[in-house]
Amino acid sequence: MSRFGKHKRVGLALGSGGARGWAHLGVLQALREMDVRVDFVAGTSMGSVVGAFLAAGRENVLRELAQDLDWKRLRPFFWEVSLSRSGLTDGRKLLEETRKMLGVREFRELELPFRAVATDLDSGGEVVLSSGNLLQAMRASISIPGLFSPVRVGRRLLVDGGLVNPVPVSVARDMGAQIVIAVDVSQGIVAEKQTDPRKSKDPEPSRGPLALPKPTIEEERHGAVRMLDGFRAEIEKKVNRLRAVAADAASRPAVTDVLVQSVRIAEARIALARRQCEPPDVLVEPKLRNIGTLEFHRAKEAMAAGYAAAMQALG
Repeated sequence: MSRFGKHKRVGLALGSGGARGWAHLGVLQALREMDVRVDFVAGTSMGSVVGAFLAAGRENVLRELAQDLDWKRLRPFFWEVSLSRSGLTDGRKLLEETRKMLGVREFRELELPFRAVATDLDSGGEVVLSSGNLLQAMRASISIPGLFSPVRVGRRLLVDGGLVNPVPVSVARDMGAQIVIAVDVSQGIVAEKQTDPRKSKDPEPSRGPLALPKPTIEEERHGAVRMLDGFRAEIEKKVNRLRAVAADAASRPAVTDVLVQSVRIAEARIALARRQCEPPDVLVEPKLRNIGTLEFHRAKEAMAAGYAAAMQALG
């Protein structure tokens, strides 16, 4: 029997957060151990991916992938560069690999009622996807602007749902949930890891001015030597300027990091604001501060954090 009572319908709201969303799997494990039955599932971005697998009864397949995950196993999902002007990738490989694992294509094939949240790029409105092509809905929900190209569903062009509803508590309630358990993995904003040029294996960025020998007094008397010395000085100035530019560029984040971090900041702020207006009955906040949005290979850490947070929140 569920700890909430057998007559209470429980909804699960799984939030956005990229790789941090692996924590949802740890939360699901805790719910199962505590005999909490989920009746409705709503997910945004990575939460929609985990939610779809739960609703399809294929959670274990996703967990098996996460348990032994490294960049080599991730490559088939992301090894694709799109020529689209609206994103680095169209996500075709991601959809293909996900379809193999999920085993279903349509919402109507799911075992549990499920909703995926996306954002209408034209109107800025929230779009709740509940029927039709399940994979297309998941792809729309995870479409971080700039990283993934938008997805056209009907007449609407959709992007990441985290821009409007990062933790879809309201969606779970609209589905009929009397008790909503929300999992927010968006909090704890930290800068993504950047490469320090001073720690580079290439010694050039950390070198100081060129150590050229000084001319003797005798040499200085000759015009040709003075000319060469002036030429050397000009070259040294230009080299130092180039080094300064290279060091400055190396210290700046890549465009992908800027896009992802900007979305993360917006989602975290929106999640905080929305949960003040739409508080869940149970809030689970895994401690994921040091896990980056794109660090999908750190699934085990995220799952452990999700499990611990859920046990604490539900204990």
